Amino acid sequence: MTRYHIPTTRLAILMAALVPALSSAGGLPLGTLIHDGPATPEQLSLYLPLTAALPTTARASVQYRVEGAPTWREGHPLHRIRPDFAQTPGAGSVPDAFAWPLIDLVPGTRYEVEVTVTSGAESDVRSGLFTTRSLPAAAGAPNKFIASGSSLATIQAAMNALNPGDVIQFADGVYTLGGNIQLSRSGTAAQPIVIRGATRNGVVLARGGSGRVIQVLDANHVVLENMTLQGSGVDSGTAASSTGIGFWSGAPSQTDVVVRQLTIRGVDVGIKAYAELREFLAYDNTLLGNNTWTADLITTNATWNDDGLCIPGFGNAAFNNTLRGFGDSLAYTVDGAEAVGVHFYRNEIISTGDDTLEADYAHRNLTFYDNRAHNAATLLSLDPLYGGPLLAARNISINTQRSPFKFNNTNTGQFVYNNTIIRTTGNGSHANWAWAQFNNGQQRAWGYRNNVLLYQGTGNLLAFEAGGNDPIDFDHNAWYPDGAVWWSNSGGSYPSLAAAAAGVPVTTPLYGTATRRHDNDVLTTVNPWTTPITLGATFLTEILAIYLPTPAAGWSIKNSGIAIAGISDGFLGAAPDRGAVIEGRMPVAYGDRSVDELFADGFEQEPG
Repeated sequence: MTRYHIPTTRLAILMAALVPALSSAGGLPLGTLIHDGPATPEQLSLYLPLTAALPTTARASVQYRVEGAPTWREGHPLHRIRPDFAQTPGAGSVPDAFAWPLIDLVPGTRYEVEVTVTSGAESDVRSGLFTTRSLPAAAGAPNKFIASGSSLATIQAAMNALNPGDVIQFADGVYTLGGNIQLSRSGTAAQPIVIRGATRNGVVLARGGSGRVIQVLDANHVVLENMTLQGSGVDSGTAASSTGIGFWSGAPSQTDVVVRQLTIRGVDVGIKAYAELREFLAYDNTLLGNNTWTADLITTNATWNDDGLCIPGFGNAAFNNTLRGFGDSLAYTVDGAEAVGVHFYRNEIISTGDDTLEADYAHRNLTFYDNRAHNAATLLSLDPLYGGPLLAARNISINTQRSPFKFNNTNTGQFVYNNTIIRTTGNGSHANWAWAQFNNGQQRAWGYRNNVLLYQGTGNLLAFEAGGNDPIDFDHNAWYPDGAVWWSNSGGSYPSLAAAAAGVPVTTPLYGTATRRHDNDVLTTVNPWTTPITLGATFLTEILAIYLPTPAAGWSIKNSGIAIAGISDGFLGAAPDRGAVIEGRMPVAYGDRSVDELFADGFEQEPG
């Protein structure tokens, strides 16, 4: 009989809460449990530093609840960051600490969090009370106005005269700028400056040619909303010369800039910062780049500098945006800038010529969850990740050109849970493998669980040639078709999934119990979905239908995964479904919730 799942470890957590002697403050070398950077709307970035050496076998369990709620929820254990496994970053550091981002929270809500660290027979508890960020209030009535057809000089003079609390509104019209609008005036947290259009489609700020439409200088507590930014409309190759919104890297960290309900179109780069931002939010925007899904662009490096959203820094979030026609649609950072507590979720990505998410040079407490991508070169790139944790969960990638994951450096701290990837014959050296990872650096202390990877092309299953892979959680995944599995530098090569599961050497688990890779892995069929998803003969066939790969009853991916706290919560049945769509959880609203431009441009919702 179908039933709701109650985690078996919940009883142990509740017992610990009722027996203070077992979890009272002890002698472990722990600092204070803190929030890692500024608050974000739906996450808590937990960080627990160490004050002296602690064995790496120590474990940090988590429980949390809305303040004063009668019951606690089990959280994913904190990750022990391993500096000894990580590259040395160009900015910031890789600390010896515990960290993890809680997700699926409610904006503007106070949460009680309790972390119990156990090392051998000794336990120690750290607690905290943290509040998620409230979304910015709706704009008030405008008190300043820009007339239709105003010149750039007139617009700039108005921008230079803004004060805290001002709401300045553009009248409907096309504004031919011939240069970029610069923002250098700041509001306050209580009285932000709001710059808006009378209507989203009626106000068009047209830059034309190369350059930025809007450049943010030393401006803080600013909201940009409800208008259209128009770029060149012509791809500039690797020059990436047309930008919607750019942040000047010479300014101090801009704080609390909010971008919502904008359309940014005809640009090479949507929104990009070259140094750390703080408390940046982007939501309910549509960003349309200049790239198309054609061989001359996506099989070369032509799109590689075309970022959709690149938001380095601390406490930033981008959610419910729709992006099409970029290279790296989402990016945490650039080399030389830190990324801590940065979150991408519920975004809709269409036709991205390089990485759906580029996590190169990123640090810790990072999330990438509930996103959906059609026609992408790669779902996730790490080159490198500095220590983590990075949580990549419940994402969908359909028609992935290269390998779904690109771990092209020494990496540690990536956790890939409940993702769905559907591929066909790919490009270049990735063409004939479902997943090919070359030996570009060791992968240590990472996880890959409950994922579904379906390959509709010709060739074999998995060639994971990177070394390390210990400690590791690599279990409860689903694959199609059966074929060769290579762990060339960490476990041997095998003719089939079953042979690999039986033959790989013993490894140390992190948060699961499997001591061999492929434990409880299964084979599935080419289409285990309620609605079939069939790709072209190669990746060059652009997929125009928008799919939601929902597991159908009777297949091996249904009710056969492993419960992962904070990821599969609320599932129905004896076990959660494998892949991104888990029965029992609330459906995901992907992309910009305020417009329907995507589907007016050749794309259509899932048939049926």
